[in-house]
Amino acid sequence: MKFSDVIGHSEKKKAFIQSVSNGRVPHAQLFIGNSGWGTLPLALAYAQYVSCLDRGAEDSCGQCSSCRKYESLTHPDLHFTFPFPREKGEKCSELISNWRKALLEHPYMNLTDWMQLLDAEKKQANIPTAEIRDILKSLSLKPYESAFKVVVIWLPEFLGKEGNILLKAIEEPAHNTLFLLVTENTEKILGTIISRTQPVRIAPIDQDSMREYLNRAPEIEKERADRLAQVSQGDLRNAMQLLSDAESPYFEMFRYWMGVCVTRKMFSIVPWAEKVGAMSRENLKGFFQYGLELMRGILVSSYEESLNTWVGKEADFISKFQNLQIPTSQLEQIIAGMESAMMQIERNARAPLVLTDLSYVVARNLKKM
Repeated sequence: MKFSDVIGHSEKKKAFIQSVSNGRVPHAQLFIGNSGWGTLPLALAYAQYVSCLDRGAEDSCGQCSSCRKYESLTHPDLHFTFPFPREKGEKCSELISNWRKALLEHPYMNLTDWMQLLDAEKKQANIPTAEIRDILKSLSLKPYESAFKVVVIWLPEFLGKEGNILLKAIEEPAHNTLFLLVTENTEKILGTIISRTQPVRIAPIDQDSMREYLNRAPEIEKERADRLAQVSQGDLRNAMQLLSDAESPYFEMFRYWMGVCVTRKMFSIVPWAEKVGAMSRENLKGFFQYGLELMRGILVSSYEESLNTWVGKEADFISKFQNLQIPTSQLEQIIAGMESAMMQIERNARAPLVLTDLSYVVARNLKKM
């Protein structure tokens, strides 16, 4: 994957290229960010650029033998480690064909997507000890073709305590060995591993780059592409998930919720919370991200109507919501409550309880003072 294949992140790409040009490639880097933001594609593009035999000032050449093998994920000096269910095998090499196919088709995939592709969405994933020892075995060999031997560890939070086996290899790697760890949750990674890596924080895809990418797809109308770029919050996976539906799956759900909170028909909250809370964690995150964007649209419109960039039924909803004349301080409280609730759900709190508690926070703040 070339840098040009990765959506957005122009400044981060320049920084990577500069580090290679200066000969200052940190031997262990921790890419931090949501899968849909492009953390793994960026790591792959960086690895390809480092290994390219004829790299340019802005990208890898895409034509040399190294690039061609990177494009198919078959380079002999590229080692992948990723979580998988125990019943599927002991080492990642046993699933490498599945992994290559999944990554080539869905480079912005997350763990849920990967487990579904393995028909194991209800199974527990981990990175077993046998795989960790396989990494060490691979590192004991000299690079076969490239100047660098690259180890990409996707979701190192699944290494567990056994990850300590890698500490010496990460801290004192063999010459021209590059560790690229790609994570969504640093809180679950061993502190001993974090301390031995250089953090690379990846931001969401900027809205202009997302809009440009979506507008290149002939099957997406411009208005819909603009809307998806706004709603997806810089997450390509979210955008693609929303695109698969004729309309946003969250709008009616959100409008009903706001209606209940405004009219204070709180007896309806528990069944609503149970229904919405039954969604997958990824869908719940999508619901909150969508709702947060709508609430922010309401907030900025309270300052200046022209700042609202929504169209269609969302624009009508925001216009009607404005008639409630809710003070901005209370809108900010609602947004803060939603952000807190999303964080709780990401940490595996029971969703129906979180949604019920949040509903009372929203209802209190939708009351004009």
